[in-house]
Amino acid sequence: MYKLFIADDEQLVVETLSTMIDWNASGVRIAGTANNGKQALERILQSDPDVVLTDIRMPGMSGLELIRALKERGCKAECIIVSGYSEFEYAKEAIELEAVDYLIKPAELEEVARTVTKAIERLKRKTDPAENRPEQRIAKALDRAVFTDLIVHAKRPSFDRAPYERYGQFAAIVIGSPATHWLERMKNNGVTDALPGFLANRGIVVDLLYEQQKVILLCMAALEESGSLSEILLATAAAFSADGSPDSDDLSLSFGIGPVVSGIMDAHLSFLAADQACQMGLFFGVSVMDGNRWPGITRVSERLLSDWSERIESLTLYEQKEFEELLERWTEWGTGRLIAPVTLKKAGIQWVNRLLDLIEQDYGIKIESVIGDRTRLIDGILEAPDWASLQKQCQDCAQGVQFYLNVTKTTLKEKVVQEIKAYLESHYHENIQLDQLAERFDLNSSYVSNLYSKSTGQTILEYITLLRIQKAKQMLRESSFKISKISQNVGYDNQRYFCQVFKKRVGVSPGQYREDHMIKVEESRSS
Repeated sequence: MYKLFIADDEQLVVETLSTMIDWNASGVRIAGTANNGKQALERILQSDPDVVLTDIRMPGMSGLELIRALKERGCKAECIIVSGYSEFEYAKEAIELEAVDYLIKPAELEEVARTVTKAIERLKRKTDPAENRPEQRIAKALDRAVFTDLIVHAKRPSFDRAPYERYGQFAAIVIGSPATHWLERMKNNGVTDALPGFLANRGIVVDLLYEQQKVILLCMAALEESGSLSEILLATAAAFSADGSPDSDDLSLSFGIGPVVSGIMDAHLSFLAADQACQMGLFFGVSVMDGNRWPGITRVSERLLSDWSERIESLTLYEQKEFEELLERWTEWGTGRLIAPVTLKKAGIQWVNRLLDLIEQDYGIKIESVIGDRTRLIDGILEAPDWASLQKQCQDCAQGVQFYLNVTKTTLKEKVVQEIKAYLESHYHENIQLDQLAERFDLNSSYVSNLYSKSTGQTILEYITLLRIQKAKQMLRESSFKISKISQNVGYDNQRYFCQVFKKRVGVSPGQYREDHMIKVEESRSS
């Protein structure tokens, strides 16, 4: 059996490649694994594998440095690079090092297995120099890197443009799916093989790439009518989507069709629109989305969000009806697919935040006690994979908050006021701070102050002062404590200030009040 060594800094990748592929069926066994470049170099030299599968970026030593070091030490293993980085320079250096192939993560397991088989075949052919033509097999890796940089990343790599000059129309198709293992199922269903053939029969040449869990097709044609390419691609997408292909193993695919451009160097513009259209199709559960609509959707989204933001900010008090009407309006946007998913999420977040802020302000509620962690709620909205889940999160938030208010708002005020009064009557002599008082009752400080004032007709400070003066009067009548002691006992550290407050409230000084009161007591006793 042939020996395979796997090097990748992600242990999950190592385990997946080691266990999820039936290597025995290909006559291959795993000779070893490593999670960093230096470790890989030592173990490869010890195990002497036939094929090395390595990532580019690893701690200690990169994959390219590893291949170079192996060659310097006379290692004859065929090397394959699997990387999340599709930069042209990396692919070019891989070619210079005679790598078998340069696969872009996430690489399909079947593609990895085929590439290892290709490496083994290359190993066999090395005994026959006439059949060993690495420049032909490596050219595909270079083409893939050019394709990715040009179409996906909007870079301008150097490549031979002559083959593309025969075409006057270019357009991208991006295919995605919410289904699990959809790429494997799509290949098993023969869709990836049938699509290029279907288009070729209509005079369209296709380059196909797997990138970021999507399938990208660059379609090139020299058709007489400028609009015919878009029509053909839309019809093709309809034919191969789940709706148009009843034998597709219930595999739901979303096709984003990009606008037609006239040159290969502008193909990334078609891809960007196709990618956005595909994302929108996945979000709304639509099989085919025309990227030609994307500029209009963007303009509508920006205008609606601007108007929405102004409307949200204009709300200064919580009114259930207003927020329900806004939610209905937002739902109409989503149901009608009039607005981009990212804009829908931004609008939903603004609505939720304003709703929660005003309820906290108007009812003095610590909103986390009602909805839990607000950050988690917002993150859930941002990460909503489709319209149904996004809509449910916002509606659940509104219903949960309103249920809480309906149950508690009739009794909350009375209960809070009575609890505050009871607390003040027991702690009036302490240095009571409003924010600490609010925190004790798990409420907003401004809400506590306003609620108490409206319910009792006096401020919290006024009630504390009243309690202190009442107690001071009692102590002046019934004890022989010095006035400085009485001042401290009722919560005033400054005797002078206590006397000022007392005289303002009672009309006489504490000393005069005691003198007048003692005289009256003595007179009542003598009689």
